[in-house]
Amino acid sequence: MKIYRIAQHTYHYHTNCISARGNDISDMVDSSREIGYNTFIKNVDIEEIKEAFPQYDWDRRGGLKLKDDWAVRYYKGIYRGQPCVYIDHSAIEYVFI
Repeated sequence: MKIYRIAQHTYHYHTNCISARGNDISDMVDSSREIGYNTFIKNVDIEEIKEAFPQYDWDRRGGLKLKDDWAVRYYKGIYRGQPCVYIDHSAIEYVFI
């Protein structure tokens, strides 16, 4: 009997800190905890991540991969009362709810 893992992918891109209200982002950051890359991609469809960050090597050509970028961190928190995950990419928060 084969057991299949059901992908979670429950979070979708919503906004970033440039477009959102500052207090909403501050509250989110205050409520968050850091998570790993693998936890982040379990919750967000990889195609959405590729669309948001096309500058990375997604095809194994030897270029920089998102997971290897030292300037990127991943978090889980609450954005405007909703659970979220977000990427802190060069001090810009990209929010998925």
